Amino acid sequence: MSSNIGIKIAENGYGVDDGDKRLVYNFSYPLLKILQHGTGTLSIDSITGSGSKTIYTHSLGYKPMFSVWINYVNIDTGTEIEKLRKCSWREYYGVGVWNRYYAYTTTTTLELEVETVWAGAKTLDYIYVIYYDPIT
Repeated sequence: MSSNIGIKIAENGYGVDDGDKRLVYNFSYPLLKILQHGTGTLSIDSITGSGSKTIYTHSLGYKPMFSVWINYVNIDTGTEIEKLRKCSWREYYGVGVWNRYYAYTTTTTLELEVETVWAGAKTLDYIYVIYYDPIT
């Protein structure tokens, strides 16, 4: 079977015959598959301004790739100002004042944590996707 069967997409300014390192997609390469995806809510405590949650439990035995998006809260007012912003960042606002939205995996779970300087009860919507490698 020929390796030239299927779809190939090269970087801007290059052709598909300029080598594999210039390809952004090649039909013959294995791709990650979606293990699970879904939505949910995270409750922020009115006193501590924080919340954490196990979003999903898996049995992969390794830390899989993932993406989590969550609604972003204005630290001055507690109102949602951005819908479904990508997680795992620290947002600084002024000196020493920040919100932290953090998602991570273990060998068995996908976790979500939020800490904010705005102390008030809040429920934030989130979306998640967990990928797995079918070769492992």
